[in-house]
Amino acid sequence: MKNKNRQNRKGLYLPAKVEILDVVDMTSDVKLFKLERPKSFYYSPGQFLMVSVWGAGEVPISITSTHEIRKDIELCIRKVGAVTSALHSLTAGDYLGIRGPLGNRFPFEEAFGKDILFVAGGIGIAPLRSLINLVSEQKEKFGKIALIYGSRNPSEVLFLDEILRWRDEGIDVYLTVDVKTDPWKYSTGLVTEHLSKQRISFKTCHSYICGPHVMIKAVMRDLSLMGMPAENIITTLEAHMKCGVGKCGHCYTDGKYVCTDGPVFNYTEIKQFGMSNP
Repeated sequence: MKNKNRQNRKGLYLPAKVEILDVVDMTSDVKLFKLERPKSFYYSPGQFLMVSVWGAGEVPISITSTHEIRKDIELCIRKVGAVTSALHSLTAGDYLGIRGPLGNRFPFEEAFGKDILFVAGGIGIAPLRSLINLVSEQKEKFGKIALIYGSRNPSEVLFLDEILRWRDEGIDVYLTVDVKTDPWKYSTGLVTEHLSKQRISFKTCHSYICGPHVMIKAVMRDLSLMGMPAENIITTLEAHMKCGVGKCGHCYTDGKYVCTDGPVFNYTEIKQFGMSNP
């Protein structure tokens, strides 16, 4: 037990050096990194890693793969700053550092026997993908399962082939974009415009949401107004953080650390602690 605790502390504070197995271009500014998975490394949907490049720094990145399905670790990374730019310069065979897994996970056992609604915007599909794949593997434990995924335009839709596979496997999929271009054959408009179209029981359904701040805020509000219990409305929050383990205080807000108390919260917690200013 003593050695195990020492190893756990090492994973929290010291990055493990892992090899990049493959890098896939998803869009003009998003890449999917496939990493070797260290021995005895277990993670759950909703958790994240602190990812580092020597000389550039460290950033929190959600895990998009599913432990029970893949032997590697997948990270979907958008190029937005110095560290992510350094990450985008790496290729298969290079190495980076990871600390974690960190944070809590999506609670989904509570949804057994109930309907599930996933709502994603932009790169917010990445952390939800980990849970969607897990739920899809055991669909018989749930009621109806639906996904609403919105992007700015068709060229920014991520994991389209996988989303269409989910649809073929029985998940109700609603794809929508802000700006339609040919040959886009799905919907247009904001994700909130498609909430009322779902054939689910809102009073008992569990919803999992991830995307831009303004989208999360609007979806949580509308689902609550439609009768969904606040404790069943669940999201994962982004925050500026430096440590990921509740030490630096950068993500502290009204008694909660996003990195250790989250990043997954339900609407009740968010309203109680004034997080995200819903």
